[in-house]
Amino acid sequence: MWFWEETAIGLVVVAVAFGLAMGFDVLMPWLPLLAVVTELASVLLIPRMRHARWRWELGEEELELRHGIWKVTWTVVPLTRIQHVAVQRTGWTRTFGLVVLRVHTAAGATTIPGLQPTQADDVRDRILARLRTPDDL
Repeated sequence: MWFWEETAIGLVVVAVAFGLAMGFDVLMPWLPLLAVVTELASVLLIPRMRHARWRWELGEEELELRHGIWKVTWTVVPLTRIQHVAVQRTGWTRTFGLVVLRVHTAAGATTIPGLQPTQADDVRDRILARLRTPDDL
């Protein structure tokens, strides 16, 4: 969803740059060109960088997620806190043959985007299998 929001914001910025440049002849060729180049970079490069910076690992006792380009977020979800796990398939993700794994806890939901359906089903089954084991009390 963020992709479309960023694209829409970028198009508004390009339109404003054209409007400003029309009023000032000095800015005419350069301001709109700069806005278009910036928008193209945000549409073509930023999504690839975001995808390349996603890391996750399912450990024995927790699910670790790390993502971000400039602001890196590291999330650790203890398996004992997980309430349910869902594999989300939407029209948009189905177009690319991908799914989103959503892990729900009492504190909220955590997602792992861009998984292959078989991989997401495998991770979901591994999490659920660990939740069904008795506690080591």
